[in-house]
Formats: sequence, C-alpha cells, structure tokens
Amino acid sequence: MTHRILTALVAVALVPAAALAQTAAKPATPPKPAAAKPKVTLPPAVEAAFKAAYPSATINNVSKEKEGGQEIYEVESVDRGLHRDLNYKADGTVVDMEEEVAETDLPASVAAAIKTRYPKASVAKREKLTKGATVTYEIQLKGGPGEVVLTPDGKWISPKAKS
Repeated sequence: MTHRILTALVAVALVPAAALAQTAAKPATPPKPAAAKPKVTLPPAVEAAFKAAYPSATINNVSKEKEGGQEIYEVESVDRGLHRDLNYKADGTVVDMEEEVAETDLPASVAAAIKTRYPKASVAKREKLTKGATVTYEIQLKGGPGEVVLTPDGKWISPKAKS
C-alpha cells in the first residue's frame, strides 16, 4: 500500500514538471517588428541647398510630407552641437527653419524681457524660428509659464502681457 501511495505522489509531482518542461521547450513567438519607415532621399536641389548653407552640419533625419498640396522635406540636423530643423520645397527653397540658439546668440532685448517678466525663471532651451522674413524666438522656461515667444526686439507674442 505504501508503495502505491508513493507511486501516486511521484506521479502527481511529475505532471506539473512535465508541463513546465513542455512549455519551456516551445519557442516563444517573436514580437512583430515595427513597420520600417521608408528611407527618404532628398531631391538634389534640397541636398545642394542644405550643404551650401550648412557645410559642417550633420543630417540626423529626413522626412517628407505634404503641406498645402506640395511636398515638403524636413531636414533635422546638428551643427556645432546645436540642433537645426529646416523645411524645404523640392526645388531647394527654404520654407521655414527652427534652430537652437546658444545663450550668447540670444538677442539682449529678448533676454532682458524674459528676465524682467520672469526674474526667477531659468532658460531650458532657446530656439530661433524663421519663416520668410519673420523671425521669432521660442524660449522654454523652468519656473515660469513653460514656453514663451518673443520678437527679436523683445516684444511679447505669447503669453501676452496682462492688462
């Protein structure tokens, strides 16, 4: 009788072990890879315009999208440690540009306006935005409203001054 009980206990103990071994032996289903984006090739006119304007810049990414019915090529780059994103038409014409600005290159009027309105805030990031002849500065502040936008002469675009 003891032998039967012992045999039954061993059998019961082996069933989960056998199931576990069988599960471990099955190969796991590999995760599906993310859909790869097709690599965008710059039109020769865009590549030439970019290289002529920024010969020491490194291109990190290129993307293409439609805006207003026309193809726009975005070139994300780094030049001397500062990020620059440009949007080009296929003919090499710059549509707009967003570039990181060093502290020393921020107009004094912009820095003064920020210091006056937000004396305790610190600057996290500075960007110069150029669209045609219009230039603005987008500044990310810590200890302030977040993002502020000013003209080169230090006039506020956002947030507007409280009346």
